[in-house]
Amino acid sequence: MRNLFFVVATLLTTLLTAVASPALADRVDNKDYINEVLEPETYMENASYKLVRGLTNIVTSPAEIPKQIIVTARDRGAIGPVVGFFKGIGMTIMRAGIGAWETISFFVPNSLDGDYAPILKPEYVWDPSVPIQR
Repeated sequence: MRNLFFVVATLLTTLLTAVASPALADRVDNKDYINEVLEPETYMENASYKLVRGLTNIVTSPAEIPKQIIVTARDRGAIGPVVGFFKGIGMTIMRAGIGAWETISFFVPNSLDGDYAPILKPEYVWDPSVPIQR
C-alpha cells in the first residue's frame, strides 16, 4: 500500500511538471534563457555585483540620517533638519531592508529578463539625490 502511494505521487508530480513546463517556458518571451540570461560569466558578474551592493547598503544604511537631514534642509528650508531626521530613519530602514533582500537573493535576477538593476534609487547612499520637484 505504501509503495502504491509513492508510485501515484511520482506519476502525479511528473504529469504536473509536464503540463506546467510549456506555460513556464512561454513566460520568458521566447528567449534562450540559459544562453542569453544565464551566460556563466555575465551571470557571475551580475550576481556578485548584486551581492556586494546588498552588503554595502546594509553597512552604509545609517549614513542616510545625516544625508537626509542635509538634503531635506536644502530642499525644504528651516523645517528640513527635523523632517530630514525622520526621513533619514525611514530611509535607513528601507536601505538596510533592501540591502538584506539583495544579499539573500543575489543569485536570482530581479526579473525573468535577467535584470540585476538596483531596486532602490539612488543605488548607494553616497550617490547624489535628485532635488524635490515643487
